[in-house]
Amino acid sequence: MAKKKEAAKGMKKGRKTKDSLLAISMAFLIMFPLMYLMLPTVVFVFLSMLPTLVSLIVDTSSRSKLKYKWLCIGGLNFAGTIPFLSRLWFGQNTWDGAVGMFLSGGNFMIIYLAAFAGWVLYRCIPPVVLGFLEMADQRRVGILREAQSRLIDKWGKDVAAEADLKVLKKKTVTAEEAKKQ
Repeated sequence: MAKKKEAAKGMKKGRKTKDSLLAISMAFLIMFPLMYLMLPTVVFVFLSMLPTLVSLIVDTSSRSKLKYKWLCIGGLNFAGTIPFLSRLWFGQNTWDGAVGMFLSGGNFMIIYLAAFAGWVLYRCIPPVVLGFLEMADQRRVGILREAQSRLIDKWGKDVAAEADLKVLKKKTVTAEEAKKQ
């Protein structure tokens, strides 16, 4: 019985490997001719999205598979690329035109400044959100302490442990005081 399960797992694993190889080969068969036909677009997007590529390679912020730096930088980097990409498509759509458009008139500065804005958002937004969450947690602790003190007033000090009484003696923020702040 156990041998049958192991054999079935081996077949499934082999099938998954074959399916993934088939999917990868089909993707290359489709993408390679498209890349050749759209070479100016590929060159322009590659040059424009270099900050995203670098942030994807260099991102060591997390040991998990989810790395958000390249997503934040890449989103704004791509948003800065789109207007120039449409100009390329409806203008001079050649390899020289793509490189010329990237290097001319500060277009690369606009594209890279958009990537820099993504980096700034990546660095600035988490502390702001953390501050708001900390304030909300402090307000919640104040409300719970107020409710706890009302319960002690109603039921007596026998229902509270000594540690709870020591904590309650400290100055706690009530819900009304938190609303005023």
